[in-house]
Amino acid sequence: MVDREYIESQLKKIGFGRGRINRAEIKELENILIPDEIIYECVNGYYDGGMALLVATDIRALLIDKKIMGFLNVEDIRFDMISDLDYSHRIFGAQISINSGMSKLIFKSYNQVRLRKTIGHIQQRMSEIKREQNQHVEVQKQHLEDINKQLQMYLLAQHNELQRNSVNVRQSLQEKVRPSPQLSDYLFAQRLLEDFKSKGGVLPKTDEKDKQQQSSEIAHVSLVTDSDNKLREEMIEAGRQEVFGKNEESNPKTQSLFDEIPHINKQGIEISFFRIACAKIPYLLNSRRYNQSL
Repeated sequence: MVDREYIESQLKKIGFGRGRINRAEIKELENILIPDEIIYECVNGYYDGGMALLVATDIRALLIDKKIMGFLNVEDIRFDMISDLDYSHRIFGAQISINSGMSKLIFKSYNQVRLRKTIGHIQQRMSEIKREQNQHVEVQKQHLEDINKQLQMYLLAQHNELQRNSVNVRQSLQEKVRPSPQLSDYLFAQRLLEDFKSKGGVLPKTDEKDKQQQSSEIAHVSLVTDSDNKLREEMIEAGRQEVFGKNEESNPKTQSLFDEIPHINKQGIEISFFRIACAKIPYLLNSRRYNQSL
């Protein structure tokens, strides 16, 4: 709401005078205009509802119709809501058509000059508002692109940092946790066993019979080794009797001589020729003493 002096100064600036026809509408402007709203043009005319005043300000177009009995009709048309704007004039008058979405206003006036100025101002304000909207959209688009670039750079830096941290953690774990060869072999065997079980393999079960059979086999092997050792001893004894004769046990000298030879193999049956020749010397002496022929 503005005061009357402000309205009078605005109308005086554009050269619009007060008359009997538009006195009520001009008085109503005090209640319609907002502070700092500038009036650019006013024109008297008529529309479908009768005589009215068309006012063009810097932000909107106003149609004011106030009747004698107190009836009031006000149409507020914003410039950014106007979709179509038509103008035509004849010899004695002019007409404009303003289409703003659901409503359409047809206004006629005999003052062609003021109506033409009014329509020109409306078209200029429409183009300026359209340009401002496009600039605002471009600014918003550029702002969103900048934010998107910053976000991408931040995500890339975060991803690189996470990769670097994961590599450092993996290297530190590999350096710190190193199992022994026995433990690694055991874990490898356990993994092979789990893979074998997962593929449907069945391990053989060891019961008491298998254990007894294994123990009997071990005992049999031990018996075989004992028998082999006994047979080896018998073969050694037979070799001794063949070399030294049957009286070897009764002759302690030959036995001591046999024991003193360091290189003789008492457990094996393979003897070198030199050892056999040395071993036959006592036998030859005994045979010569007792006159035994070879």
